[in-house]
Amino acid sequence: MTEPNEDLKIENKVVVTIDICSSTDILEDLLKTKGIKQWRDLLIWLKEYLIAESKKYNFNLYKFTGDGWIILFDPPYKGAQIIQFLSEVSEKFEEEFKDKIYNILDSPPDITGLTFGIDEGPLVQMNMHEKMEYIGRAINVACRLQGVINDIDIKAGYRAFMSRRLFNSMKEELSGYSPDSTKLPLRNIDGRKPFHFYRLLISKDQFRIIRAIYVTEHNQIDVTKEVTVHRNLDN
Repeated sequence: MTEPNEDLKIENKVVVTIDICSSTDILEDLLKTKGIKQWRDLLIWLKEYLIAESKKYNFNLYKFTGDGWIILFDPPYKGAQIIQFLSEVSEKFEEEFKDKIYNILDSPPDITGLTFGIDEGPLVQMNMHEKMEYIGRAINVACRLQGVINDIDIKAGYRAFMSRRLFNSMKEELSGYSPDSTKLPLRNIDGRKPFHFYRLLISKDQFRIIRAIYVTEHNQIDVTKEVTVHRNLDN
């Protein structure tokens, strides 16, 4: 147990939160059909996959959050390598989900797979009940970024949201992931002021809609969301 008189132990980390889309609906469906063991097995597979990849990609598996994980990357940071890992784990999870879960669901959700929130900063290390814990803004921001990813973002291929500050420190490395600058208020971050961040495309889908504008002689309207939805419904 960390004591008040001990020196602060501070470590810089890139924080990545991982969440499973539609996990509540999936879990309720499996509970009705007594398929909960398959869900447990999928979570165990994900844990073991992350552990197996942690040395290769230089991260620590920090905390299980109920339907996802928080992982902490150690410096020196390699932006392209981090996003490449997120692309790989996302692809592997989709394969496992289809193999182990999809066919036993009565009502399969439209949106499945993983989403990611990413930030970087100093974390205070604490020992709480013989377990190492971390506190810091970067964890809060990464969780909030992941939390604002919506169905439209996912259907457009954007499953990773990264703080602008971190993106700008890796800008050249990440230029190939179709970065899209945006801003939204994040709960309990900066008093609900608009928070600037980047959406990153991590899927292998080469065709994507970045922005669609309907133009008339005297006006123009951004119809990106509407076009993106209809494109995915058609597919």
